[in-house]
Amino acid sequence: MTQTNTEPFEIIAGPLNVYFAPTGTPFPGITETDQQIQDDGTWTPVGFTEGGVNVAHPQTIVELRADQVTGPIKAVRSEEALEITFDIASLTLENYALALNQAIDGPGTAAGEKHVALYRGGFQVETLALLCRQGHLSPYADAPLSFEVPVCFQAGAPTDSFTKDNKAVLAVSFHALVDPDRVDDESSFGFVRGGTA
Repeated sequence: MTQTNTEPFEIIAGPLNVYFAPTGTPFPGITETDQQIQDDGTWTPVGFTEGGVNVAHPQTIVELRADQVTGPIKAVRSEEALEITFDIASLTLENYALALNQAIDGPGTAAGEKHVALYRGGFQVETLALLCRQGHLSPYADAPLSFEVPVCFQAGAPTDSFTKDNKAVLAVSFHALVDPDRVDDESSFGFVRGGTA
């Protein structure tokens, strides 16, 4: 069954699909369908998520004061960030590697296996590009809504819970870094795009 969006379009209800790719990977056009993105193979889908994809914009605002008045007279932003968090329900080793900022170590130590090192080591953290998208969630039409983050890293402390009465998920938190290849300051963290037709 094909999912569609109906009016009022600005009331948005539905999950986002999450994809990742190496930093520097071009983002798909707003007219590309979710199926085209999956078939292209450039962006790797995370698969099932649990509890939604949460997008946060934390900031630090400093209120400046003067002796002559009791209230603040100006406000300046000293810090800002972009954080995207979700729980991965598709517990493949590829997703486990994503959560640990690792790469799959090839075929493994024995035939018929894959493995990911649990020790991360080193001081550098791997970065990637993140795409959170759904082809029918635009607030303007039955069209795509897309969060495009050109450079980010997994900053969370992923925790698995393997229990007999619920599925195991990996909690991840991706924090944006300023894109070193940005064309201007506005594009430092990427964009959210909504199709209009």
